[in-house]
Amino acid sequence: MQVEDRGAEIVVSMPREEFFLVMSLMSEAVETGDDRDFQTRTGATKDEVRAILRSLPDLRFGY
Repeated sequence: MQVEDRGAEIVVSMPREEFFLVMSLMSEAVETGDDRDFQTRTGATKDEVRAILRSLPDLRFGY
């Protein structure tokens, strides 16, 4: 994985498998995270995480 700090933006380049892992982890956190302390633990609300997930491209897992 490569991370480039551009000030107001951070650009992440990662292998396809890692991209799907990150998506899965975010989805799992939203689905199983406790509503009472989700934002405290993650720094974002469930709605914010859902919005990020919706903004990601709809890619197929394989090549």
